[in-house]
Amino acid sequence: MNPVRPHSVALIVASAVPALIVVWSVDPWTPIIMGLPLIAFITAMTSGVVKRPSSAALTALGIAVATAGVASLLYATPRGAIYLDWGLIHVSQGSLEVALAAMLRIIVIALPAMLVGSAVSAHEFLATCAVRRLLPDRVALATLIALRLVPVIASDLDETRQARRANGRTSPPFAVALTALVISIRRAVRMSDVAEIRGFSRTNRTWSVYRRLRFADWALMIGSFAIGVAAMMVVISIGAWNSAIR
Repeated sequence: MNPVRPHSVALIVASAVPALIVVWSVDPWTPIIMGLPLIAFITAMTSGVVKRPSSAALTALGIAVATAGVASLLYATPRGAIYLDWGLIHVSQGSLEVALAAMLRIIVIALPAMLVGSAVSAHEFLATCAVRRLLPDRVALATLIALRLVPVIASDLDETRQARRANGRTSPPFAVALTALVISIRRAVRMSDVAEIRGFSRTNRTWSVYRRLRFADWALMIGSFAIGVAAMMVVISIGAWNSAIR
């Protein structure tokens, strides 16, 4: 018997904890002390659904980390010993610390989201928000439809480029985007008419994918928050906390 998949709400909340914690400090120790235990905890609690990030995702993460590190290293406010001073470029002890903190933050924020991203169901998340009255039904439905149409719009863009190329015309980005926009608007009008006919505007809808949060889902969310708060307390206790709020 297959284990029950973790709830999408629990996955989103747990993967959002790093961003909620590291925003309060700019020291390099908070992501280190929090990141490893939190990633290990999320992996253990979601072992049946966690997937290794794709090579493209890891490459994009590496580029983002390198860009943030280099920008912080060269252009952060000088502090402490100065190692290089050339025009607008300043490399100092403080900029090294800021660069390290920036890179670690991106890693600790992105990795949990990448691990559980494939297991998150937008339909389940929006259904929960609608049933629990966190979002109006119309907003939840509109958001879900918009997410489902992203691949369709991408296909429209590709088909528009191919059609213009077959007619011997160039494909400037603005012309392609304008054509795809017109197609999308016409599709949205048709879909709104169909949704109204089928009664999507009525209240108290039944969401087929809605399910309640289980004990394991609450444990995942509470445990992730506990690890984040504990890491914050440890950094404060060792005197390494560098508050982002002055």
